[in-house]
Amino acid sequence: MNQKAKQLLLKADVDKLPSLPHVLLQLLDIVNNESLSFSKLANIIRQDSGLYAQFYAACYNNSSIIEQSSSSLSLEQRLEQLGNNTIKSIATTATVHQFFSRTSLERTDFLKQHWHHALYCAVVAESIAKLCNYKNPGEAYTTGLLHDIGQLVLETAYPDKYTATFAQLSEDDYFHTLERDEFDTTHQQVGAQLLMQHGANSFICDAVLYHHERIDHILDAHPLVKIINLANTLTSSYFKAEDQQVFDAAEQLLGLDKRLLLEMLEKSQERTKNAALLIDIQLHADGMDGETSQQQNVADEYKQVQLAEQVRNIALLDGIHQHLSRSEGRHELLNIISQHIGLLFGINQCLLFLYDEKKNQVKAVSADNLPEQLADLSIPLIMGRSLVTDSLLTKQLSHSLEGDVKLLSIIDRQLIGITQREGIICLPMIKDDTTIGTLILGIEKSQYDDLMKQLPLLMRFVNEVSHTISVNNLSSKAIANNQHAGHLEQKIHEVLHEVRNPLSIMNNYLSVLSYKLESDKPAQEDVQTIQSEIARISDILKRLAETEDTEEETSSVDINEIITNLTKVFQSSLFASKHIQISLDLDNRIQPLKSNANAFKQIYTNLVKNAVEALPANGQLMVYTQDYVNVDGRDHIEFSISDDGPGIDTKILPRLFSPVVTTKGGDHAGLGLTIVKTLVSELHGSISCRSSDKGTSFHILLPK
Repeated sequence: MNQKAKQLLLKADVDKLPSLPHVLLQLLDIVNNESLSFSKLANIIRQDSGLYAQFYAACYNNSSIIEQSSSSLSLEQRLEQLGNNTIKSIATTATVHQFFSRTSLERTDFLKQHWHHALYCAVVAESIAKLCNYKNPGEAYTTGLLHDIGQLVLETAYPDKYTATFAQLSEDDYFHTLERDEFDTTHQQVGAQLLMQHGANSFICDAVLYHHERIDHILDAHPLVKIINLANTLTSSYFKAEDQQVFDAAEQLLGLDKRLLLEMLEKSQERTKNAALLIDIQLHADGMDGETSQQQNVADEYKQVQLAEQVRNIALLDGIHQHLSRSEGRHELLNIISQHIGLLFGINQCLLFLYDEKKNQVKAVSADNLPEQLADLSIPLIMGRSLVTDSLLTKQLSHSLEGDVKLLSIIDRQLIGITQREGIICLPMIKDDTTIGTLILGIEKSQYDDLMKQLPLLMRFVNEVSHTISVNNLSSKAIANNQHAGHLEQKIHEVLHEVRNPLSIMNNYLSVLSYKLESDKPAQEDVQTIQSEIARISDILKRLAETEDTEEETSSVDINEIITNLTKVFQSSLFASKHIQISLDLDNRIQPLKSNANAFKQIYTNLVKNAVEALPANGQLMVYTQDYVNVDGRDHIEFSISDDGPGIDTKILPRLFSPVVTTKGGDHAGLGLTIVKTLVSELHGSISCRSSDKGTSFHILLPK
């Protein structure tokens, strides 16, 4: 692979590849649906080479997916393991990139033609694979979809030059010669290099690299190379059914006759055409009159306008999320909801009913602009009692604007009276299959049609409200389970309420950053370590909300690996400000233990943090592990951390592992070593400390 292809990928890697607004709008509709359908998501991704490449790279960089065989997981399973938050981040990033990239009718036409050829080639490649009994037709489809991905990279790196020069050319020898002259590489080389960097097997990369190769050069190549080469030829704009030499090549390469291929092409064209219709992509055709062409241009420009609205909505909802997350209490929450409903949709009356699980009913929430008696209203969660509960039970919007108002229940008529509008719309609030409540909007009939046009934004707003209430409910449960912990209750509330959101955002951005840094292996390892620590923090927070103690799961734990990975993180964080030096002496004879990885991480983190806080600038830390330590006839592993600090006061040493023993002052609670002692005990180990004016060392023995 030439060096120029590698250099280009630094300039226009996978996260910057363009996709049509038509496709991105479909993608956003799917990912912003509260009940995310992975089958629908996979279906739209399978139709767009740029999106497929981005999600392919993200899955490759997800360690939990890498651990499993690439052939054992479907795209749906890969996406499910990738997680909703990462999926939404990728979709949002792709949308924002597309919105802020240059737009022109010429570029849109290029992207449409590329989309059509890639999808058509994928469908044909899959069909050829089935005809010649290739063992993995799905692999042929994926390779066909991505065979021209290098064109998107070149277009992204050289947008003006590539579109202007190459978009109108058919792919022939002149086309490839011109690519080499202009860029010192070809789209085949760039595409193969991109896929290689993101974990594609060598046969896929070869099929992309050689999809324009002469027939006599690939006679003995892997079947996938032959399939993609033939599929590309059959789907190229210059191919005609009269080209007998193409059918002769098909017979020579794969033993396929002309009749079978023509039938297959007809079905593949119909399948591709239907896919375009579903996404509302209209393709320019030879002989199209000027009026029809103009109509297509107007339709394409409207898609770009819709995409701009989505970007605006993303920005608006992010601001609303921040505002809602700072609300305190349901009364203030409803005031904030009312404020934003008015700003976004011009609706000045809304009511909120929240679900009470113990009583299986929904209960009204009062606000500044509503009657105080509203708080006395509650409705059993039974079908037919009210539009409020029907909406929640069916998980669908319901309203009172059709039919005779007299046929409504009394409670529904009362709610219409409270809003002083012609009717109400009831919006179900559900988060992760958990029932939250119903948001009710009071509207005039004349507002209904306009509001329905904004329904996707409205439902995303409702989802934000549901998320906030869900987090608040979790916080309330945590506090209720700690009635005798006064000050600690408030701390738990603040931690759960304030930390979960930034942690989630950090993790999302780390996932996006991970596939941006794919070529930087050390950086990848650092990102994975940080993600692991964020997941550990989330587990700790989750345990705060649980009413009962849960037993920690054990797994195979590599102690040396944990120490090495965490030390890398500490070197650029804890150690940096005081220029602390650390040396590791790890016994490579130690085999993985059946233990608790999170507990050991917490032990190491607390001991290092304590040492750093006690050390002066340029202090020294020494960490070692040792196998085959015999204590009372039993084999143990020893782990030790030592420093050259001033030592621990002799008055404190006897009570070192007791709560609230600290010399740090300020906000330090003195719980660190108590937690360490508890965790070591849970691992059936022992801990000891030696200290003098020459330094302090902690020694931990863990049974093998």
